[in-house]
Parts: sequence; structure tokens; C-alpha cells
Amino acid sequence: MMPRSVPSWVLALLVALSSPANARQPAPRAVSNGELPIVSPDGKRLAFLSNRGGHQDVFVIAADGTGETQLTNTPEEEGNPGWTTDGKRVLFSVFANDASRLYSIDPKGRNLLQIATIPGRGLALSPDGKRLVYMAGTWTAMRLMLSSLDGSNAKQINNGTSIAWNVHWSPDAKRLAFTGRPPDSSDGLAVFVMNADGSGRRQVTHLAPAEGRAQWPVWSPDGRELAIQANDLEARSCHIWIVDASTGGARKLAAHGEPYLDETPSWFPDGKRIAFQSNRTGRMEVWVMNTDGSGQRQVTGLGK
Repeated sequence: MMPRSVPSWVLALLVALSSPANARQPAPRAVSNGELPIVSPDGKRLAFLSNRGGHQDVFVIAADGTGETQLTNTPEEEGNPGWTTDGKRVLFSVFANDASRLYSIDPKGRNLLQIATIPGRGLALSPDGKRLVYMAGTWTAMRLMLSSLDGSNAKQINNGTSIAWNVHWSPDAKRLAFTGRPPDSSDGLAVFVMNADGSGRRQVTHLAPAEGRAQWPVWSPDGRELAIQANDLEARSCHIWIVDASTGGARKLAAHGEPYLDETPSWFPDGKRIAFQSNRTGRMEVWVMNTDGSGQRQVTGLGK
């Protein structure tokens, strides 16, 4: 399953574009030593992105912070890291000229294969590896498209009149979670869930405005909960939350009042830990914590 890359610097731009009342420009992009971690199916490794070399490339590291390997080294901006279901290959995409090229590569950086070219961005591969959901259109009027792996049989599954970002498949491939806009808000964000055919759309998160904008929903291994992030752009702060997918009940992890970001959660297969990105030490790195917020541990950039 492949997540959609909308880190906080991009979010600031998207909110500015989608809200006439928010005309601020985002700060220049900082160097990220580790971001967008995705846990392997066996829980032993993390795929992640870094622009430490001047371009965004794909890396793999053991969950204990050892054995880091750079998989790509190109002038292109790789995105959407992920894993095949068997954990034998790492997935990523490159967006250019209004199309995304989907690739796979082995965890040692060998045997690069191009899987598909899709007329959109934010590719989300279904758990069975047979279908894609991707985004097409403008950032503020986003069409979600469902297609076969090669891009054929494409079908629009939403009305395409508002935002629809960060789409993630449920483990059983029957539902999709995504970031949308509440009907009573001009600039807020909330997490929505719908069936994979676009039916049954409903808002899951109802966080107080002071908690920030809810986004980046990732399903727990049992499909009962969603890990999300909630960004407060004014305070430059972000927290990870766990949300019950049925009731909307939510709890905040590792609460803090400092201007740093905990973002882009990814579940371990045991459902007991989450990998995430954080700049709490001054530079964006990959971290791991338990799902009760305890045991926070840095994974990338150790000893540097």
C-alpha cells in the first residue's frame, strides 16, 4: 500500500491555494534527513524518503535504526514509498508532465522495474496489488480515480468538486480513507471514509478547531482504527492521533505544546507501534512510538 506525500510544507501551500482567506506563502523547504516512513509487512524495515542529497530519494532502514541503504539516486523527485504485499520489493512513484510512473525495486537498490504510467498523482496500490486509486484534477477540485494496475478501466469514484488527498486503502481493500473538507468549513480539513466504489461516504473526524486540521488517515492492521495527523499551521505544531473508524472517538499521542511536527504515521503489523516523521530535534527524522504515545525513539540520523 502506498501513501500520498503531503508533508507540512506542501500542506501549507495547499491550504493557501484552497482558501482565499489564507494567502500566506509557505516557508522554503528544509532539508529532510528522513520522512514518510512506511513499515514493511514483516515489521522489520522502514522505507522512507530523504532530500539530504539535494533530490528526494528512497531509502530503507531496519526498524532499530541499523543498516540504512539508499535505493535511488536520481535528479527526479521520488515519492509515495511503499512495499509490495510480500515485502520483497519497495514501491515508489515519480510525477512529471501530469502523469505518475510507478516503480518497484528490491531493498538493496537493484532490479528497478517500471510497473505502470498513470495520468494522475498520489497513487495508492490496493493490498492485493491489482487496483490503483489516484488523484486527478486541481488540488481544490480533486477527482479520485479507480483503475486496474496498468491504468485501464479507470472510473471516477467521487464528485470531484472539493479536495480529496492522502487516500489509503483499508486492509481488506473494501474501503478508502482520505482527507476532505467538511461541508460546514471553508478552510478546515477532516478525515472521511467511503467504500472502494465511492459509496457510503462519511466524515470520521470531528476534532475541535484548536486541535488543527485532520489529515493523512492510515488504517490499523485490523481495520478498526485510523492513525492520522492534525496540523495547527498557526502554532507550527502537529500531533498524531488514533481515531476509531466506526465511532470517531479520538485520542492524541505524545501531546506537546512545542512548535514541532509529528506527522505521517505508518502502522507496524502488530498494531502496537507507529512509525512517523518528526522534526522535534530540529531536523526531520524517522521516529517510532507505541500506540499509547510512549516509547518514542529516533530511527534515522543517529550519531549524526
